Amino acid sequence: MAYEYKVTVGGVEYGMNDILADSVTLNQQLFDAPSIGGTWSAEFEMSFWPKEKPPRMAEVRPYLRQTPDEPWHQLGIFWIDTREQDDELLTIHAYDVMLKSGKVWVPDQSLNFPMTMEQASKTIAALMGTTVDPRCVFDPTYTIDYPANEYTMRDVLGYIAAAHGGNWIATASGELLLVPLFGSAPAETFYLIEGKKGDAITFGGTRIVLKKGGT
Repeated sequence: MAYEYKVTVGGVEYGMNDILADSVTLNQQLFDAPSIGGTWSAEFEMSFWPKEKPPRMAEVRPYLRQTPDEPWHQLGIFWIDTREQDDELLTIHAYDVMLKSGKVWVPDQSLNFPMTMEQASKTIAALMGTTVDPRCVFDPTYTIDYPANEYTMRDVLGYIAAAHGGNWIATASGELLLVPLFGSAPAETFYLIEGKKGDAITFGGTRIVLKKGGT
């Protein structure tokens, strides 16, 4: 089923006439294989004719809709990692906020440890410039000690995810969401799609849905 896309790159909007047909790809690695303890980054790629040169690490926000009378659905928030120029055509490859978790976490000395995993998740999310999705469910008895200086924020998030039998992803609005592999996942409202034809991603034959973003 065909979808209509629009994408903002560095605040500049591009429509279907600006984007190379069948070049839009959205991939969420979480659904490649069952696992726990992951901090999965989504990737976005497209080829387009830029109206102006996008800044380094420009923010990318893709939207789609099925029919012209539908509201636009935001698919995520990404930042350009690599780009390739072919004459006037530009191909960009971008990652979501999980890319920002690769820095070593040196906690502020005002913080107290042991710290609950919920508070640690919120503290790390703030350092990444985002928040934790309010639908996340944490065991209030689970805590972490002061992390060794070689541990990245991603390492700590992975430990928290493993303790809860799940994985971290970023939602369409850019928040961190802990998705349990077993049990009840948070209520979701929008199908995740990928591929050049806009097909729905399936996991074991089941369509995957993510939190609806802005319009």
